[in-house]
Amino acid sequence: MSENVLFLVVDSLRYDAVAGDEFDTPNLDALAEDGVSFSRCFAQGISTAPSMTAILTGRYPLDYGGHWYLEEDQPTMAEQFQRNGYTTGAIHSNPNVSRLRNFDRGFDTFEENILPYDPDGLVDNAPDSLLRYANKAARILRRTPYLPAEKVNLSLAEWIGSTDDPWFLWTQYMDVHGPYLPGGDFGYRNKFRAERLWRKAAVNAPDEITPEEHDELWTNYGKEVEYLDREIGNFLDTLEERNELEETAVVVVGDHGDEFDEHGLYGHKNLPYDELTRVPLLIRFPDAAPTDQLETVDTVVRTIDILPTLLDLADADYSNEMADRLEGESLLPVIEGETPGYDVVLTEKEVRGEDYLRLGFRTDRWKYLYDGKTDEQHLYDLSDDPGETNDVTDQHPEIVEQFRERLNDRFEKIEETSEGVDVPDIDDHKGVEERLKALGYK
Repeated sequence: MSENVLFLVVDSLRYDAVAGDEFDTPNLDALAEDGVSFSRCFAQGISTAPSMTAILTGRYPLDYGGHWYLEEDQPTMAEQFQRNGYTTGAIHSNPNVSRLRNFDRGFDTFEENILPYDPDGLVDNAPDSLLRYANKAARILRRTPYLPAEKVNLSLAEWIGSTDDPWFLWTQYMDVHGPYLPGGDFGYRNKFRAERLWRKAAVNAPDEITPEEHDELWTNYGKEVEYLDREIGNFLDTLEERNELEETAVVVVGDHGDEFDEHGLYGHKNLPYDELTRVPLLIRFPDAAPTDQLETVDTVVRTIDILPTLLDLADADYSNEMADRLEGESLLPVIEGETPGYDVVLTEKEVRGEDYLRLGFRTDRWKYLYDGKTDEQHLYDLSDDPGETNDVTDQHPEIVEQFRERLNDRFEKIEETSEGVDVPDIDDHKGVEERLKALGYK
């Protein structure tokens, strides 16, 4: 079946921001009612680089050289659609999944708005000092450190209107990512206050956030979610007016969540607690799709399973390289009531600028976390403690030992798959550094 695929990734969208009643998200609610909502979907990364590597390759983030750069032999979701006759497009403004990191592989069109100042693509020839100052000035003048959803949607609609069917189109909405600006109010006064507060919470002094500042952060996060919901609804209305929606599979997923002091930090720099890993996953299938809709799936699933699900829906064949490296499983059988072939969800990350890893293993009952910086491990009994606040490592040494064996096996697999893989040491581009700084990464 050659239907179009619209893949909408929302950066930093946690599950309870959509599933609860606290924020008003009528368009995402309608999408869930018209399709399939996965209530227990967990990301394979706690930040964009590992999570999107997993989603776009169908493998775990740290295999085959890691998640900061896609090595040359790594097949991607876009390449698989491309080899099956799809026109492929990507339009986004996230510096962590840029062509500088090889994420443009397999896309016929790859429009990235990651450098505020990039004169005619001459970045590679510009002096670093000039580029750095130009981008710093542009970052100050630009009201958001990313392309807002309404502008992204204009580019998406233009691309769809000029592209023959079938097509695969991916974007990464950045509006929900900090700094949280109040509901699309991009005034400069709000911009500077939001950036200062975000850097205080996510980078410099999370322990000094006052109760009033905490409430402001959460309220503005919610307004960003509501703004994005409106823009997604407007875009889907545009597709429906063009008679494109009925022939298009629509997927909405968070790449990871954000923490709001549940475990002492803000943003997404902590261990893989559920606030960072549990994300909404909504799939509205085309009218001709051979699967049921109008239901919620409560089975534990992974974002790594999205790639084989969409390829299965398109009745696509895989390259040999993809088949060899694929870890994800199609969710179409799960929708029909079958049990997945895994009982543990893995989340992992190499910490930016460091050489240590953070990993988490989750089952229905247990959450095991490992912090490579300190070599500390934590165990939570989710049946009694879903908030992951009571470490029971000492009470269940046998469970800890089982997870420790899984951890050691994972280390061996990472080393085995990455042996001989040539991944260049890419320093962040000066212009990209400014964007990352604005987003709270530096």
